[in-house]
Amino acid sequence: MNSLSHTKTRAGHQERRQDALLVGLRLAGWLATSVMATLGVATLFFWLLGSFTLPGTMLQLDNLTSRYLEADVARRAQFHSIICAVLGLSFGFIAFFRRASFRAAFDVTGGDHD
Repeated sequence: MNSLSHTKTRAGHQERRQDALLVGLRLAGWLATSVMATLGVATLFFWLLGSFTLPGTMLQLDNLTSRYLEADVARRAQFHSIICAVLGLSFGFIAFFRRASFRAAFDVTGGDHD
């Protein structure tokens, strides 16, 4: 193997590592954005329950907190499963509508490649 082919091989390995890093960063950004949008859905729900006012929202959160703390273990487990299901479905819907940006995260053909 001559030095030119060895240099090309090393450059190819480095380019693949850079591409993998690029895809990983894009996926992390996509995931972070989707999770934040999901939490925004939960925030919007409480904002809606509070008649789109901060005092009303705080009253709803206080009501939820007091009922949660007074509940027994079985009721808390039921609450956890409901919350996980609702947030999971919300994330699923958001991910579905953001599928184009998910696919774009794997596109590494840019202007900087030869």
